[in-house]
Amino acid sequence: MINATNPFANYTLAIATQYEEAKSAIEEAEKKPARKIYRSLDSMLEECVFIGATRFGNNFIA
Repeated sequence: MINATNPFANYTLAIATQYEEAKSAIEEAEKKPARKIYRSLDSMLEECVFIGATRFGNNFIA
Protein backbone atom coordinates (compact mmCIF):
# COMPACT_ATOMS: atom_id res chain seq x y z
CA MET A 1 0.00 0.00 0.00
CA ILE A 2 1.45 3.34 -1.06
CA ASN A 3 1.47 6.16 1.47
CA ALA A 4 0.01 9.31 -0.15
CA THR A 5 2.06 11.59 2.12
CA ASN A 6 5.40 10.20 0.92
CA PRO A 7 6.34 11.89 -2.39
CA PHE A 8 9.04 9.30 -3.10
CA ALA A 9 6.79 6.25 -2.70
CA ASN A 10 6.01 5.90 -6.41
CA TYR A 11 9.66 6.50 -7.32
CA THR A 12 10.84 3.84 -4.86
CA LEU A 13 8.20 1.38 -6.05
CA ALA A 14 9.26 1.88 -9.69
CA ILE A 15 12.90 1.20 -8.81
CA ALA A 16 11.98 -1.91 -6.84
CA THR A 17 9.88 -3.21 -9.73
CA GLN A 18 12.67 -2.66 -12.25
CA TYR A 19 15.14 -4.39 -9.93
CA GLU A 20 12.87 -7.42 -9.60
CA GLU A 21 12.40 -7.63 -13.39
CA ALA A 22 16.15 -7.39 -13.98
CA LYS A 23 16.85 -10.03 -11.33
CA SER A 24 14.34 -12.42 -12.90
CA ALA A 25 15.78 -11.85 -16.39
CA ILE A 26 19.33 -12.54 -15.19
CA GLU A 27 18.28 -15.74 -13.43
CA GLU A 28 16.49 -16.92 -16.57
CA ALA A 29 19.51 -16.13 -18.77
CA GLU A 30 21.87 -18.07 -16.49
CA LYS A 31 19.91 -21.32 -16.81
CA LYS A 32 21.80 -23.91 -18.83
CA PRO A 33 19.99 -25.46 -21.79
CA ALA A 34 19.07 -29.11 -21.69
CA ARG A 35 21.84 -31.38 -22.92
CA LYS A 36 21.27 -33.13 -26.23
CA ILE A 37 21.04 -36.90 -25.81
CA TYR A 38 21.78 -39.21 -28.71
CA ARG A 39 20.22 -42.66 -28.57
CA SER A 40 22.53 -44.14 -31.19
CA LEU A 41 25.79 -43.42 -32.96
CA ASP A 42 23.97 -43.13 -36.29
CA SER A 43 21.62 -40.41 -35.04
CA MET A 44 24.59 -38.46 -33.72
CA LEU A 45 26.49 -38.73 -36.99
CA GLU A 46 23.42 -37.64 -38.99
CA GLU A 47 23.55 -34.32 -37.19
CA CYS A 48 27.30 -33.69 -37.41
CA VAL A 49 30.36 -35.85 -37.92
CA PHE A 50 32.48 -33.70 -35.60
CA ILE A 51 30.29 -34.25 -32.52
CA GLY A 52 31.89 -37.69 -32.11
CA ALA A 53 35.23 -36.11 -31.31
CA THR A 54 33.79 -34.28 -28.33
CA ARG A 55 31.88 -37.29 -27.07
CA PHE A 56 34.21 -40.22 -27.83
CA GLY A 57 37.59 -38.47 -27.77
CA ASN A 58 39.86 -36.64 -30.18
CA ASN A 59 40.88 -39.83 -31.99
CA PHE A 60 37.31 -40.65 -33.01
CA ILE A 61 36.98 -41.31 -36.76
CA ALA A 62 33.52 -41.48 -38.28
